[in-house]
Parts: sequence; C-alpha cells; structure tokens
Amino acid sequence: MKRSILALLVLGALVIGTGCSTTQTKTNPEIMKIPEIQYETYQLDNGLKIYVVEDHAVPLVKFEIWYNVGAIDETERISGISHMLEHTMFLGTESLGKDKVHHLTKQVGGWANAGTYYDFTMFEEEVPSAKLELAMAIEADRMRNLKIDPEEFAREQQVVAQERRMRTENNFFVSSMEKIQSMAFTKHPLHHTIIGWMDSILGYTVKDIRDYYTQYYSPNNAVVAVSGDVKPEEVFALAQKYFGDYEPREITRLGIVEPEQTEERFIKIEKVTQVPLIGMMYKIPRGNDPDIVALNALNAILVNNATSRVNSVLKNEKHLIMQAGSFSFELRDPSYLFVYLIPMSVKSMDSVKEAFDAEVQRLIDEGVTEEELAAVKKAALKSKVFELKNKSGFASQLAINTVRFDDPELFKKSYQQLEALTGDDITAAARRYLVPQKRTVGYVVPKGK
Repeated sequence: MKRSILALLVLGALVIGTGCSTTQTKTNPEIMKIPEIQYETYQLDNGLKIYVVEDHAVPLVKFEIWYNVGAIDETERISGISHMLEHTMFLGTESLGKDKVHHLTKQVGGWANAGTYYDFTMFEEEVPSAKLELAMAIEADRMRNLKIDPEEFAREQQVVAQERRMRTENNFFVSSMEKIQSMAFTKHPLHHTIIGWMDSILGYTVKDIRDYYTQYYSPNNAVVAVSGDVKPEEVFALAQKYFGDYEPREITRLGIVEPEQTEERFIKIEKVTQVPLIGMMYKIPRGNDPDIVALNALNAILVNNATSRVNSVLKNEKHLIMQAGSFSFELRDPSYLFVYLIPMSVKSMDSVKEAFDAEVQRLIDEGVTEEELAAVKKAALKSKVFELKNKSGFASQLAINTVRFDDPELFKKSYQQLEALTGDDITAAARRYLVPQKRTVGYVVPKGK
C-alpha cells in the first residue's frame, strides 16, 4: 500500500492521473491551483489495482470498476460487442437475477450505472457508506459468474439495435460522423463506432459474448476506484475478501496499426436535413503522447472557442459559417480530432473549406500570439480546477489513466509540458497533424442537392 499527496494541475482535454509519492509542484502564481488531494493505492496479487480517495463530507461511497476493454478491441464481425456485454452484465449471474443490481442498490438508497467507451468499460454504484460491501460483492460476482440466458440475450440484442436506430441512424450528426470515421480508418477498429454495426448487433451469439467476457473480464485487466466516506484499510480488506482468489488471465490485443494516410479522402453524404455540414477528421497520436498538450492548445485557439480564429474570421467577419466546433478522443491507441463547420449554404461549402485551410496556414506562417498562448493555458487549467474539485471525479481519473496507460502520474508530465509549452510547439503541431493529405473530409448535404 502506498500513500500519495499531490497538487493536481492538468491541461485541456488530457485525462489526468496522479502518482504514488509525495510531491510539491511548482506553479506560476498566476495559474489557478487545484487543492492537494490525498489518496491510497493497493494491488492484489492477481493484478487488481485499487485507488481510494477519502471524503467524509456525506455518508456515501462510490464504487467503480474499470475494465481495460472497449470498442478498439473488437473485430469488425463483433463490432459493438463491448457495449453489448455492458448490457448483458445486467441480465444476471448465477446468484443474482435480471436487474437485481439495480434493485439491490435502490433498496439501500443508492444507484447503479455503466458505460462503454472506445478503450474502457466501466460499472459503478453509489450507496450509503455502510453498504460498501454490497457494491463490492455485486461487482466481484459479475466479474466471474455472468449468466447468459439465450432468450434474455436475444431480447437485449433488440434493445441495443433500437438504441442504434435512435442514437445513430436517426441522428443527422452522429450518422454522418460515423460514415466519415469509417472512411478515415480502413484497418484499425476505429473503423466502427462504440455502438457497432447493425449486422454485428443482430449477429452476436451467446458464445461470442461468453468468449469476449472470459477474455477480458479478469482482475489483472481491471482497476477499482472508491471514493467517499470510507477508510482505505476497509476497502483493501474487502477487495481481498471478494476478489483475492480470482485468477489472472492472459490478455491479448488485436494490435492492428492503421496505415499512414497520404491522400485526402472525401465522401459526400446525403441526409434529410436543411443544414449542410463539413466534417474533417485528422489523425492524432495516443492520449499520453507529448504532442497532445500542443494539440489541445491548437484546437482551442483555432476552432473550439467562441473567440477562436475560425469563429472570428469565418463566422463573424466573412459570414461564411453559422457554427464551428471540434473534439478529440485521447485513447490508448492513436485516434482522431474531428472538426465540423456549418456553412451558410451548400453552394459555399468549397469556399468554407478553403477559408478554414487558409486559417490553418496563417497560424503556421504567423504563429500564435502571446495573448492567445496565455489565454489557452489559463482556460485549460481553470476548467480542470472545477472538474476535479469533486473527489469521486478525481478517483475516476486515477483509474482512467491507469487503465489506458498504466501511468497514474501522467498528470505531472502534462503539467510540465504545459509549463514549457510555446507558440512554436503549437505551430509545429498544426504543421504535423493538420495536413490535408492526412485527413478525411465529409460534405453532408440535403438530399438531392
């Protein structure tokens, strides 16, 4: 067991982590600081890692278990199976019936939830602190004793299929982005999204789900995060009691590397809509790459800000667009930055794309101003200050960084990179990653236009 007290500071969209040694972080006095947060960590002999963050403000405890498996671990045939397995985990075990997890947690005044992402699957319960053992027992049972009734499973497939229809196929933006993404990634599992293809969803067998569960749901492929009104010693003792005799398993990964893109790809997508959209997908490195810090700053200065260059010039000055935005996924595998522009009309789409490219080139040629650099640092740090005031959120970030990179001290690296970040770093990131030959562009237009 190790004890850690860290001053937490972090940049942009980068997921934070902390370490296992006491440190004092040097900060610019003008930069907002995050209060020191204390936590303890422990690892069972079978590889299960546990983080505990105490918060005795209210008599509640939040229990989370994060599995290092998600959509990027799926082949095309079983695309979306991580999400399907998340649903299946609520169908029952050898000792708990269907929906019993929700019933038990509600019975004691708590709740249960779950989520699937590209590179993790997470289950959580919040219960009164006196009921921590209930949450621990539930998740230990589900790790090893999943029961899959064929009829219940078939019904749940239809539930997931309907979820895809509602959230993807009937959503103008999401369905368009899915098409652009599938063109951008030709080999890597990012070719499909988290929900998976409809043919895959309807084609899963009980054996498929059982094999996937057996392969990835093991203690050495999981991280537990507990926060709230608890004592670390109690948490570690319960973890040993419920998970201690579980055997680790050998975890294999697909290991598929996306070939380097050397030519711009283009797709025209017709939708029942009155609003055209330009979507541009750029490849970026994995989430712990040093370039991520500069990319986040670049993203904010160029697009993802009300006063960004694209909004200032293309929207406010030239009146070419109604809206612009962007987001990225910082995963354990290289992924992407997605930029979207909503032109004033279909006829102006080429002009909008050219104007965007001109702003990228202007940033590369002229660099960023000192004011832009200072503002983006301040905004990024302020955002994280408020995000991490919640100790359960901090515990989650510890787990995420461990699951993705086995590096809960990633925070310290990103902070050091932030302190050292220069305008030249940002222009270098633009030159390296915002390359037309390495992007995929989608024009989404009203049908018949």
